[in-house]
Amino acid sequence: MDSDALAQQAFEEAATIMVILGADGTIRRINDRGCRILGYDRSTLDGADWFETVVPADSDIGLADVLWALRDEDGFDVHENTIRTDDGEIRCIKWHVTGVRDDTGAITSLLVSGSDVTERVETERRLRRYEQAVESSTNLLAAIDCDYTYLLTNSRYRTFHGIDDTAAGATVTEVMGRAGFEDVKAHIDSALDGESVEYETARTGPDGDEHVFAVRYFPLEAADGSVQGAMASLRDVTQRRERERRRKETLDTFEALFHGINDAIFVHDLDGRFLAVNNTAHTRLGYEESELLGMTPWDIEANDAGAKIDDRIETIQEAGTLTFETAHLTTTGTEIPVEITSSLVTYFGEDAILSVARDISERKERERKLRREIDRLEEFAGVISHDLRNPLNVAQGRITLLDEECSTEHTHIEPIETALDRMEAIIEDTLTLARQGQTVGETELVAIANVVEQCWDGVLTEAATLERDADFTVRADRDRLQHVFENLLRNAIEHGQTRSDSRADRDGHPDDALTVRIGRLEDTGFYVEDDGPGIPVADRERVFEPGVTTQEHGTGFGLSIVRQIADAHGWTVSVTDSSSGGARFVFEGVEIVE
Repeated sequence: MDSDALAQQAFEEAATIMVILGADGTIRRINDRGCRILGYDRSTLDGADWFETVVPADSDIGLADVLWALRDEDGFDVHENTIRTDDGEIRCIKWHVTGVRDDTGAITSLLVSGSDVTERVETERRLRRYEQAVESSTNLLAAIDCDYTYLLTNSRYRTFHGIDDTAAGATVTEVMGRAGFEDVKAHIDSALDGESVEYETARTGPDGDEHVFAVRYFPLEAADGSVQGAMASLRDVTQRRERERRRKETLDTFEALFHGINDAIFVHDLDGRFLAVNNTAHTRLGYEESELLGMTPWDIEANDAGAKIDDRIETIQEAGTLTFETAHLTTTGTEIPVEITSSLVTYFGEDAILSVARDISERKERERKLRREIDRLEEFAGVISHDLRNPLNVAQGRITLLDEECSTEHTHIEPIETALDRMEAIIEDTLTLARQGQTVGETELVAIANVVEQCWDGVLTEAATLERDADFTVRADRDRLQHVFENLLRNAIEHGQTRSDSRADRDGHPDDALTVRIGRLEDTGFYVEDDGPGIPVADRERVFEPGVTTQEHGTGFGLSIVRQIADAHGWTVSVTDSSSGGARFVFEGVEIVE
């Protein structure tokens, strides 16, 4: 066989793609392997433009690039690029191109051989993706061979262990120390035996803080299934564990509050089915917790109160909250009056109603006793008003007639009139104490400045001055509060006369006016003080007792009424010295509105 025949045979039987291209890129010849790999019929390729038919349009290699690489006489071109098969598949080929020249050195054709490297390229691409994934992983990753030598580590692993380079070739002992190696050796051995191991451990990081890791060791297997090493993955769960610890503490605290509170707590869905109850709820009503969880508010409300539950649920859904009173029925049939505050909440992602039920049995009993006391006071007031006022009116009328009949002024008439006037004042104050002191009506927001001005205008205050340190608003019964200030202002002026008289005697200034000051306390309260003679320490509690007075014409009921009205509001009142030595009345427990 001649050399040409041998060359043709070698061309056709080559294990690679063999192509002869014209200098213009047209296909002059291609071997069978090339046709098979490219998937084209020979007839389709013969005479076709290689770069238009086989090379994808977005390829960065063209005819001009190849010819430029072959510009030198001994030049050749090696490159990789993708080709498109007849069925549209993209494969990667490594090409080796040489030029066939004529006697002048001009390229007349191109001899091209190509090897299909698609699998290698894909493997390399996968490896790069794997390396990128390993390197960018938030976990600490390391591969270790059977000799406990590192094959690779990622940046997180290297940073945590203070490794500057990849650590490839270093042993676990060199990186972690002897003690560290002993801690992990058993887990590495399990992975080398083909097992996967998972556990948690704590390690001190380069920042000096302790980190908690969820660790996993698993075998590193070759294509034939043999174990070539162990892979270690450490996930830092320090923050998660801390969140879990805090969440558990919060839940424990919530459960302690939920079950430790003295009020009964119920959580039910919008259909009324109880979803959760606290210890107080089932203990108070006599049910087991499991029993209550199968019940509804209709099952525990006494009398006809259950008829309003649907309306309440609708109101809570619309307004968000609702406070109301009702009665709960125990397993023994006992009715417990309760005040319930309900709110719309989210319970495990669903709308629900949280109700806090406070036992108001003692309050209701106090209200009943108060009502009986009020009834007795009303009866007492009626006796005073009718049985005492009528004889008093008769006596006052008779003394008036007697005064008119006497031709000369009688020395006994004026003392009798004074005594009768005092009796009338006592009756009036007693009626006030009986009818107004113990109870308050509907409360409202009351501006102190307005009430004080009205009271000041109604008291003889020519020899006194009023000062207000601050303007503020309280929640109170306006009529009762006005009675408080009237009594305090009148008390200050009446007792302040002693101060003015004494100064007039001493330095001749009878116009030295008394000053009354009203202001707000830092906490919930206010004060009324004067710069008069004050109240001795020994008398400061007695002045609030009915009938106690230091004035010749006083009834002794004014300050008693003040304390009774304060008590009815839930306030406390006490007396002390003012900054100038006078009397200072302090009211605390007052609801002040900003």
